[in-house]
Amino acid sequence: MTLHIHPSTESTLPAWLTMRAKLFDDEDPALLEEEVRQISNDGTLKSQPFKCLLAFEDDTPIGFIELTIRSSAEECMTSPVLYIEGWYVDPAHQGKGIGRAMMDAAFAWGRGHGCREAASDARPDNTGSINAHHALGFADAGVIHCFRRSIEGSSPPTA
Repeated sequence: MTLHIHPSTESTLPAWLTMRAKLFDDEDPALLEEEVRQISNDGTLKSQPFKCLLAFEDDTPIGFIELTIRSSAEECMTSPVLYIEGWYVDPAHQGKGIGRAMMDAAFAWGRGHGCREAASDARPDNTGSINAHHALGFADAGVIHCFRRSIEGSSPPTA
């Protein structure tokens, strides 16, 4: 096996989208694709520098890591902060150091943008991701519940 990690390009877009749909399997694939197209147009996500790195075994895409530079993140003491927005390794290739290699490449990109810390998140029930983060030296920064609600047109229900 020869592992290569490269930035996403127009030619790798289909592979990135396929893997992204697997990672974010509860999201609308059309919205995921639209977000990637917007990112690809200007290299930012919500006005933050963005980079997607893809891992290949020989010529086969087997993982990706999506990165932004944020001004802050939970429990981080420095700014800017490298933020891991998405991190995926094909299940058949997990446990072989591919996630670590992608994370090392991510850290290098972050250092190039002046970052001294990295932050990430995982859903509380995603023990595989939590364990992978711990194995790479990430420490828990707390568990939060995030909420959203449309505010168009109606009042909130009364309790």
